[in-house]
Amino acid sequence: MEQSVLDTKKELVEKASSLIPKLRQYGEEIEKTNSLPKEIIDDLQNEGTLKVLRPHLFGGYQTDMRTYTEVVTEISRGNGSAGWFVALSNIRDYMISYTFGEKALSEIYKQGEDVVLAGNFKPIKCDIKKVDGGYYIEEAQWPFVSGSPHADWCYFGFPIFDENGGVEMAIMVIPRNELEVLDDWYVMGLKGSGSNSCHIKNVFVPDHRVSLDRLASKGEYLIEPLKEVALYRSSFVPSLTLSIVAPALGLAKAAMDLFMERLPKAGIGNTFYNKQAEAPITHHQVAQAQLKIDSAEMHLYRAVDKIDSYAERGQVMDKSEIVKVKADFGYVNQLCKEAIDLLVAGVGSMFTYETNPIQRVYRDFLTMHLHGFITPSSLIETYGRVLCGQEPNTYFV
Repeated sequence: MEQSVLDTKKELVEKASSLIPKLRQYGEEIEKTNSLPKEIIDDLQNEGTLKVLRPHLFGGYQTDMRTYTEVVTEISRGNGSAGWFVALSNIRDYMISYTFGEKALSEIYKQGEDVVLAGNFKPIKCDIKKVDGGYYIEEAQWPFVSGSPHADWCYFGFPIFDENGGVEMAIMVIPRNELEVLDDWYVMGLKGSGSNSCHIKNVFVPDHRVSLDRLASKGEYLIEPLKEVALYRSSFVPSLTLSIVAPALGLAKAAMDLFMERLPKAGIGNTFYNKQAEAPITHHQVAQAQLKIDSAEMHLYRAVDKIDSYAERGQVMDKSEIVKVKADFGYVNQLCKEAIDLLVAGVGSMFTYETNPIQRVYRDFLTMHLHGFITPSSLIETYGRVLCGQEPNTYFV
């Protein structure tokens, strides 16, 4: 049985890797259409890359964060938008599986259907009232709902206020046909990620599709068959942070792939180096970039393996461990950026063409790099504070 589990994990990563050529082939089309083509979505579903963290109970592979990260890395190596979509869609399986009870889960995961999930926590407009049997959304809107054009269900965070003015966050799940996906995702990178805003007006959400964040984070809603599954004991904050940084390594590896692919045909302008591969500056650029990618990979999997190890032992990460794991992720983000910058410097003016695949990788990476969850300076500063005996300067631990 154990060998079968290992074979499944290996096969999922191999299937993801096999999609790299096709994803690169579709890169320009994804940019022009601002979306992932149906053929690509179908391939991602057919190869199982959207069910890596889904429970066996609902037709998924129920693997671990290591397998998830390896799959996202390979898909991102083919295309950043596809990698981001796979990263975010999978992490929502993990989140929804412990956030909602049996009734809601049975509605979301109907037998024989492949489900795509999307969502975001923070609304930019929110007029929601408690009513008998649930909540009524008069009007609400959430930005950056990655994958929403392809989603069957979406989850959204929203504040609940008590009689004394206190507030806590809740999470609801809503079918795609009860919301509007806005056509507003026009950006410099990750253009095909479908991170559109979602707008909802005059919709009733029954109580069984609403959970309190404070209770969900303690496993209060976890259904009986999943209570002993290690994956759903994975620490929430590190796992959510991982989902944002997961495409980084694949994008850095893509930049190296593409650089080395063009190297035999390239020279260095205004020098006697007709073959760029013979120039010492190129040797330094390539070696330093590869060392940074290797270092990023070591930090990434050190942190991911720690998440899995705690989950397998059924132990809860303390605050200092969570901060350290997040610092690893921030450092991965930084190292990958530095590696890509070195390679871009070696490409020269050809980089300026929008059709240059290395420029596409750079723009995709930069769009991910700027996400507030994985800002290197913030995560590394917090780690330093804890090492110096100070309290973290963030509530998100």
